[in-house]
Amino acid sequence: MQLSEDEIRQLYVDGDAAHDFDHVLRVTRLAERIAAAEGADVEIVRAAALLHDVPIAAGARKAHHLAAADFAREYLAVRGVDPTQAESVVHCIQAHRYRDQSIQPQTLEARCLYDADKLDSIGAIGVGRAFAFAGSHNSRLWNQAWTDAPPDAEKPTGADYTPVHEYVYKLQRLLATLYTKSARQIGQGRHDFMVEFFDQLDGEMMGER
Repeated sequence: MQLSEDEIRQLYVDGDAAHDFDHVLRVTRLAERIAAAEGADVEIVRAAALLHDVPIAAGARKAHHLAAADFAREYLAVRGVDPTQAESVVHCIQAHRYRDQSIQPQTLEARCLYDADKLDSIGAIGVGRAFAFAGSHNSRLWNQAWTDAPPDAEKPTGADYTPVHEYVYKLQRLLATLYTKSARQIGQGRHDFMVEFFDQLDGEMMGER
């Protein structure tokens, strides 16, 4: 199941700025690192990381984890990968999405992929991705301090949903969801940086810093 990175790269030519092959490579490196430290099957984790965000039709990103899992199943079957190994990869991909808790990571390998993907959503990289995504969707840069954001049920939508809101409703919560000790150790520093960044951003936007 040695997948070629050059071949996999071609699957991501239509990926957006936050889900392109650069993101996939970062997650793959983190996932391999975590898997090795935690004693997981590195081969399964690597394959799942490389295939976890295969781009799908525009407007369908809310179910991208399921679409990518279906794609991976077919992709690996064509290459003659053992069905048991393939299904392990598929489960990792199905369970990697934060905003869909209906499928929980049941294996150590799935937890390694989940953790690696979430680590790439926080820290300096996470901040950069949030702004890249906002820019590609014509969202505003900033419109309120993170401490003034409304409750989840009243969160802004459309152009008024800024990177600050992504921090409030998702990014600041990710550290607490990580499964492995290795990921939590990496994640703490990234989380702390992100907290400082959004405090600084708010201060600059309000002319206080």
